[in-house]
Amino acid sequence: MFISLAMKANIIIMTNFLSLPFMTKAAAVLIGSTLSMNAFAGAYVFSELGMMSISTAGAGAQAIAEGAETAYANPAGMTRLERPMLAFNIEGTISDAMYYDNGSDGVFSRGSESTQAGASLPAGALYYVHPYNDKLAFGIAIASAGGSVIDYGSDFKGSLLLQDVSMITVQVSPSVAYKVTNELSVGVGLVAEYGKLEQTFGGSNLRGIGQMVGKGDSLEFGYTLSALYEINNDNRVGFTYRSENNHDLSGDISTKNFSPDASFNIVMPSIAIMSGYHQVAPKWTMLWSAGWTDFSKVQTTDITLTNTTASIDREWEDTWLFSLGAHYQLTPDWRLEGGVYYETSPQDDPTKQYPDVPTGEIWKYALGATYELNAEWRMQMYYEYLDAGTPSIEYTTDVGPGGTLRGDYDIGIHYFGVLFNKTF
Repeated sequence: MFISLAMKANIIIMTNFLSLPFMTKAAAVLIGSTLSMNAFAGAYVFSELGMMSISTAGAGAQAIAEGAETAYANPAGMTRLERPMLAFNIEGTISDAMYYDNGSDGVFSRGSESTQAGASLPAGALYYVHPYNDKLAFGIAIASAGGSVIDYGSDFKGSLLLQDVSMITVQVSPSVAYKVTNELSVGVGLVAEYGKLEQTFGGSNLRGIGQMVGKGDSLEFGYTLSALYEINNDNRVGFTYRSENNHDLSGDISTKNFSPDASFNIVMPSIAIMSGYHQVAPKWTMLWSAGWTDFSKVQTTDITLTNTTASIDREWEDTWLFSLGAHYQLTPDWRLEGGVYYETSPQDDPTKQYPDVPTGEIWKYALGATYELNAEWRMQMYYEYLDAGTPSIEYTTDVGPGGTLRGDYDIGIHYFGVLFNKTF
C-alpha cells in the first residue's frame, strides 16, 4: 500500500532484496504505493454497481422502493412489495481517463507525455424479494459496492508505480424487513463481501526493469440497517446505513525469481444515505438524496511483507454527497427520468495523490426511461456520465536518484445499461 519510500527502502532491502540489482530494488520498494482499491475519483466506492437508481444519479434510491433492487438500496422498502419480485441488471462501464505529464523528473522523467489509463468492463447484479405477509419480507442482493480496472501501460512515466490493475468486490446480502406501523418499516441485512486484487507494477520497458505482480483476496462480513417512513401516499423518506468492511487481502508479490507472501489492506468504508420521494403533481415526482462516507477511516494504509508492516498517512477526509432528480410519467407505460449528483473529494493535496487513486470531487449527470412491458415485466434503461474533474499529482520519491511524478488528470466514466424487474 502507500508506504513511505524511505521507510520501504529500509525495510524491504534489509529483509528480502539485498541480492537484487539496484533498479530492481528501486522498483520493488515502490510496490507499497500502488496496491490498493485503485479507482478514479471519489476514492473507490461506486453506488452505480449496486444501488441502481442510476437514471436519477442516485436521487431517491433509498425511498423509491418499487422493485427488487430495494433489497440492496434499502431493505426496509421490501415491505412495499406485495408479490415476489426478481430483478437483474446488465451494465457496461467505460472510463475515459487521461494523464498529462507536467514536467516529471528523476526516475519518472522517461515516458509518454500523455497516457490513456481508462478501461472498459461489464457489470451486473441480481436481486430477489419475497413478501411473507403484509408485515414481513425477505430478500437477497448480489452486487458490488466498488472496484476498478486501470491500464496505464509500460510507457506511462509512473510505470514504476503502476502499469495495470483489476480490483473487484462482490457482496451477497440477505436481508429481512418488518412493517412496525402503517407508516414505518425497518430492515436489517448481513453483508458477505469478497474482494480480489491483481496488479502489475515495477516494470518499465524504458528502463529494462522486470514486472512484478501482486495478488490477494479476502472475505469479510458486515451489516446494513435501514428504515422507510411513508408520510402519505405521495411522500416517503428512506435511510440506509452500510457498515465498514476492512479487507486484508492475503496473497503474494511475484517476479521471475521470488514470490514472497504479502497482505494488502483495503477499507470499504461505512456509508449512510437518506433519500426522499415526493409526488408533487399527477405526472411529476421529485427525488433527492444526501449522504456521508466515512473515508476518514483511511488515515493509514498498510502492506505486510515477510512479517514486516509499514504504513503511510493517507489523510483522507469524509465525503458528502447530494443529488436531485425527477420522474415524469409520459404515458401509462413510459416514464422519463433524470438527475444530477455532487460529492466532495476525500483528498485535494497533489503531494498526497497517487497514480492508483487520483481523487477529486465528483459530478454525475444521468437520464433514463422505464417501460412497463406488461403486467409482469418492467424494463429500466439508463445512462450516466461521471465527471471526476482534473485532479493533479506531485508524487515524490527519494529512492535511487529520486524524482517527482508531476501531472494532471482528466477523468470521466460512462455507465449505461438496463434493469429488468419480474413480478411473480
